[in-house]
Amino acid sequence: MNMKRFSLTRNTAAVTAVILAGSLLTGCGGSRSGSSSGANVVLEFRDGDYITGKPYRVTADRSLRDISCEYGVISKVHPVTAEAAGENEWFYVLPEEYFSSYDLDYDREKAYTESCRVTLTDGTAAETETELAITDPLTADQWHLCNIGQNPYGVTQAPVRGIDLNVIPAWRTILEGRKEQLDGSGVLVAVHDIPADINHEDLRERIFDPGIPGSGDLINTGLSLEDLKESPAAIHGTGVAGIIAASGMNGLGGRGIAFRASMVSIKLDLAAEARSLGYMLRMPGLSIVNASWGRDLETFSQPEQEDLYEALYERNIAVIHAQGNEFLAGYDENRKPYSSSICTELQLDCEFKQTTQISRDPFVINVGSLNSLGVKSSYGSTGANLWVTGFGGEKGGKKDSDAETSAAIVTTSGQYDPRDWNDPDAQTPWRSPDNWYYTNVMNGTSSATPTVSGAVALAYQAMPDMTVSQLRYLLATTSRNDSVMPSLALTVQETASDRSYGEPVVYDYGWQDNAAGFRFSSHYGFGVADAAALVKGALDCGSDPVCAGLKELPEVYVSGNSHPCVFTDDTERNITCTFSDFRDPEDPESVLGSASLVVDAITYEVSGITYLSEGIRDFCELAASPEDEDETEHNRQRKQAVFDANLLLQILAESPAGTKSLIKPLYANWDFKSGFRIPGSDYSNPGSPLSPLRLATSAFYREILKEDPEKHWTLSLKSPCRLDLDALNSSMQLMVYGRKEQ
Repeated sequence: MNMKRFSLTRNTAAVTAVILAGSLLTGCGGSRSGSSSGANVVLEFRDGDYITGKPYRVTADRSLRDISCEYGVISKVHPVTAEAAGENEWFYVLPEEYFSSYDLDYDREKAYTESCRVTLTDGTAAETETELAITDPLTADQWHLCNIGQNPYGVTQAPVRGIDLNVIPAWRTILEGRKEQLDGSGVLVAVHDIPADINHEDLRERIFDPGIPGSGDLINTGLSLEDLKESPAAIHGTGVAGIIAASGMNGLGGRGIAFRASMVSIKLDLAAEARSLGYMLRMPGLSIVNASWGRDLETFSQPEQEDLYEALYERNIAVIHAQGNEFLAGYDENRKPYSSSICTELQLDCEFKQTTQISRDPFVINVGSLNSLGVKSSYGSTGANLWVTGFGGEKGGKKDSDAETSAAIVTTSGQYDPRDWNDPDAQTPWRSPDNWYYTNVMNGTSSATPTVSGAVALAYQAMPDMTVSQLRYLLATTSRNDSVMPSLALTVQETASDRSYGEPVVYDYGWQDNAAGFRFSSHYGFGVADAAALVKGALDCGSDPVCAGLKELPEVYVSGNSHPCVFTDDTERNITCTFSDFRDPEDPESVLGSASLVVDAITYEVSGITYLSEGIRDFCELAASPEDEDETEHNRQRKQAVFDANLLLQILAESPAGTKSLIKPLYANWDFKSGFRIPGSDYSNPGSPLSPLRLATSAFYREILKEDPEKHWTLSLKSPCRLDLDALNSSMQLMVYGRKEQ
């Protein structure tokens, strides 16, 4: 008799195995029977998932005394719900060790053969082989979930085993009090992006309607074929949503990290950003906002949005934001006045990213990108405001390409036949009719950010009342740095004689241990997200005095000393500012005094940076000139001069403990002079009010702020042009959020 094997398909909920009593069946065809009885036993495996460890319900059509299996664990008690199995019924779980050893190959992750031995009530023993197939067929292609070196994408550099989110142990975490496993259930995520395809087969069950009147033009608007024909990039929001919470265990495509979380698709319209943020504040149960977007080289202030982001933080809604993809922007002549080749030559970040309110907000979680090889993605923007790194990959493989490539991210694409629009996967070896509505070329910090959002959704399920401050702490303490992932190693980038200044300059400090013991770099933040460690940290938060102490909102203190900035040499191009006399901004009579504040977040108010005409370059005079409404060419040249001056501007912060943070490094393009006034103000009037421009850094997390006449927090500016000291002193402040040390 031939052994029958069954794979899970889109409409199959069970796997059955036919067992011939007294015989051992091997291989696809089995073997000849050695039994004289001819009695058959049928085992059926139902409703389980071997990756997450969701137990299969195993039943037999005959009375059995016992059953045991080669790989899986058989039990008469459901390991999650404690339900007792019925007669001739068992629960089967494939142990986590099957995956944690990373000894799997691609085929064995997609399906494996389980050998089970049964004993009938009459004492007869029999063995069988049963093939269990992966529940969602493309899950094995999602290296960010489980990286075993799989390469169905045809890239020249296959993924490196073990470089992944470590999500399998998180999925297998059992919340005993609630008798459930972690899968994102009960967590609501807002995907603020290009509208997601809410009718996609792998997303439609995850979409939540918040029922807010008048929001139909922004919320759950959907994605049409016409949208994709007009711009294939319109699949962006659909890909982001799929990484977070594509449905799992439905027999379709791949799966999201929090595959049973709920999502709201909110159309990204920067003109309506304040209205969108207002809707988020009205959504009951919202925990996470995923913002895989940014603005390049357009710095402006948005006081209304600043208040709204603060309100989201106060309501424990985490905003998780993409840092950007401009590390090696490689601007050509057509991109001037933003052109600079020196950053690419020196392998430095080509753009300063604290341009929008969301990127400068002290409590927004900014995310960098790791590739499947275990290093920062080539495009991934860096910065002092970075908090954590997710998995964004590289651009993936293309047919007939000689370029060295590594894998991108597999996620949801449009619900439409890709032959009807300009399919970005059309030229990849991965594309086939079996993956028609999915993509393997999603990449960027746009992809890395939802990997963090998905992990955070699991943490919110584990700890529903988690505050954003607690989440930031848990990410900082559980993410993997270079001490546990050697591939993340960095060296200090410095030169003995910088070509612009002719003197020693540090371009990047690499990894530093700050005075509070937190290891940080501008390339990776506090490290690479680890879903399992994050979930464990959330579950243990109550027993961690630091984590438990972050339940309440922090206090805020602002430096009050007048004229904090002075020239440090006679060139009037180098300035150092020191900060003291910290006071409550809402009650200036309330001072920090002798108390010590543990830093939660920190910003520097730098809107007074103003160039004067003299300097080491000719562009200084033009950069300092006023804008002329009637001279278009003059204004274009002036704008270019401002960019040239900003390119050579360096802003370095230092704590009293000696921790250094390059807030604005050399050779990163920035346009701060051209657009940071309050919207609607008179840009041509020098007396027009400036909006505060507060730049953030993560490097000083949990260091101590206290008044000390001998030791100060400082901010140093190195400029190619003379700086207006009075203008800088008129606004310069250090704002610190924290909690008094007990």
